[in-house]
Amino acid sequence: MLTQENLILTRAEPNGDGGLQFLYRVGDYGVAAISRPQEEVVMINWEMDIIKYLDPEKVKYELCTSTKLGDKTLVFQNDHTANDFLGKAFEYFKELNQLEGMLPDQN
Repeated sequence: MLTQENLILTRAEPNGDGGLQFLYRVGDYGVAAISRPQEEVVMINWEMDIIKYLDPEKVKYELCTSTKLGDKTLVFQNDHTANDFLGKAFEYFKELNQLEGMLPDQN
């Protein structure tokens, strides 16, 4: 089972492919983790994308390929390595949010 830390939503995979999606959020960034049905029941396959939330009040986001965490979908074959990645990602997001908060307003 994936960590519940920073989990904001668990839902059926939104594209209708089956499986579950977990959405995590730390400030403006997060992870979308999807587990789709596999041919063998014993197989675990988490696909994770780094996302950036577009609104602080809503669950609206876009894929974010500009972080050092990953520029493509990451795949994990077990919960342990997926949870390790999530823990490191949460720390990275905290630092990234702090750094972005120091920048002058772009508007």
